[in-house]
Amino acid sequence: MQTEQFIQADTFCVYHNVEFSFITRLQEYGLIEITTKEDKAFIPESDLEHIEKLVRLHNDLHINLEGVEVVSYLLEQLKKQQEQLNLLQNKLRFYEP
Repeated sequence: MQTEQFIQADTFCVYHNVEFSFITRLQEYGLIEITTKEDKAFIPESDLEHIEKLVRLHNDLHINLEGVEVVSYLLEQLKKQQEQLNLLQNKLRFYEP
């Protein structure tokens, strides 16, 4: 069984030049999960790519958190639709001569 690795949220904030309050607000919006151990906040390493994408949407494109939430939801829906389309195309190829 593989254990999940964590990055300290403060370290992430310093590296990406974002306020810690931004990370907590992302959690309040349900966009990320933060684990607290010994009064320190940690981010799962597996979520780093997703969180970095949210930071770029907010900082580079100047999208507010409500907009980031909407964009994140739409990107997730698009990903699910693409996976379903790939599945259906694979099934169709099975029946084509």
